[in-house]
Amino acid sequence: MLPVSGTVLAVREPTGVDELYVLETTLAPAPTLVGLATRVATTSAGGAIDWASMPATDLAAAALLIRRAWMGDAIRTDTRCPDPGCRERIDVSFGIADYVSHYRPRHPRGVSAAPDPGWFTLAGSAVRFRIPTVEDLLTTQPDGQVADTLAGRCIDTEQISRTLARRLDRALSALAPSLSDRVGGTCPACGREVAMRFDPIAYTLADLRNAFAGIHLETHVLASAYGWSEDAILALPRGRRRHYASIIADERSVA
Repeated sequence: MLPVSGTVLAVREPTGVDELYVLETTLAPAPTLVGLATRVATTSAGGAIDWASMPATDLAAAALLIRRAWMGDAIRTDTRCPDPGCRERIDVSFGIADYVSHYRPRHPRGVSAAPDPGWFTLAGSAVRFRIPTVEDLLTTQPDGQVADTLAGRCIDTEQISRTLARRLDRALSALAPSLSDRVGGTCPACGREVAMRFDPIAYTLADLRNAFAGIHLETHVLASAYGWSEDAILALPRGRRRHYASIIADERSVA
């Protein structure tokens, strides 16, 4: 389930066409993930999802849920101890379900729904604000001025005080927590606290690209063995295609 909207996703198995999309697209991470989610994810009832209107937090959650459906719940990565005298390699692992649950939204005190759907107000202030959407996030991509662009689109005023800005930030962090955060622990060698930045969208795409790297070889193997066209091979679900490739490899190993 996506944490902010509550939408329950159904994720289908990828085909070779989906894998090539991930491997060969030149889009930035956020629009790449939107394109992938549009291809492979629907509501639990099979309905299409208007990703542009979804909360931006839910796009990061969707990345992790797609990764979970295809590669399992466990996230495993690594980092180095920042101590120059140590530099020990540190394994980092956690579960996707636990991670998403840790960032589940809550409704903070002093925040009320405004008359216009999707907008909120803070107690003691006339300023209206709303949760950033995927469309807002995509709009920030060209110039990179994420904070300023989001503020201009999601806060219904031109100028606010620093105190009010902090209140708005806390309110938005409660209503739609960012899943891009620091994860860490303790270095087993020297005991120093270690933290690393975890970006769900960037991590998912990198992990999928690593997992899909064999698509070209598998396509060649099946085409050579069976005479199938590239289109026919790429249309196969990933599991079936890999099973055929495995059968061919086993036969060739005993030939």
